[in-house]
Amino acid sequence: MTDEQKDRIYEGVRRMVIWDEPREDVFHRLEVNGIAEAEAQQMYAKARAERMGMIRSDSIKKAALGFGLLLLAGACGVFLYMGAVIRPLLVLNAAATVFGLWFFSKGLFYFFFAHTKNGSLADDD
Repeated sequence: MTDEQKDRIYEGVRRMVIWDEPREDVFHRLEVNGIAEAEAQQMYAKARAERMGMIRSDSIKKAALGFGLLLLAGACGVFLYMGAVIRPLLVLNAAATVFGLWFFSKGLFYFFFAHTKNGSLADDD
């Protein structure tokens, strides 16, 4: 089997892993294509590591967004503390706090527990 054929097979496996298809289906595809079990394990592990890397990369972005929103909420809080009590500032502070906590906590959770994420990465919210 040529390297080009193996690369094509790996791309299919990678797609299956990113879409979170069952492990058995991935190994069945590799078996049907004539890939030895040791090499199939390596391909699967490599694709799985790429999936975890993608999840963690996205999680860092979400945590950074959440942290930025929390900083915005803190800045709004300073203005509110100084006496600038206006309704839009209160709403902005509340929204930034809620969404900041949500994104920051979700980003941290999936960074540390990337292996728990189910489903296709394309369906991420």
